Amino acid sequence: MQRRDIAQSVADALFEAERAVDLALEKAALFITHTSTLRRDHNFSAMLGHEGVTAVARSIETLGQTRAHMMTAHAALAAAAPQIGVRPLTLHGTGTDKPDPEVPTGEIAAPRIVASSTERAA
Repeated sequence: MQRRDIAQSVADALFEAERAVDLALEKAALFITHTSTLRRDHNFSAMLGHEGVTAVARSIETLGQTRAHMMTAHAALAAAAPQIGVRPLTLHGTGTDKPDPEVPTGEIAAPRIVASSTERAA
């Protein structure tokens, strides 16, 4: 296998993992929307299933942190590509352009572990 093929296979696997994280975020958000709409439409108490909804909301925060870790991994792998003789710009990507690094898009907080509700109570 050529070095470029190796790098492309790593890039493809990374892009697939990034898509999976984004899809998980979408599905979790849709779940919150779905259950909240059903609760309101059928006049159920907010207490019904509250712990479950709260757990899913916490998972969304954790998935956001996972997404930040994936972006860090992406940057690290792109920086490592030249070490095996491959320029990251020659790899086939997602078809979307990256934002201009000179234009701030907001600060990304350092990823952190979210405590569970039992840890918070302690």
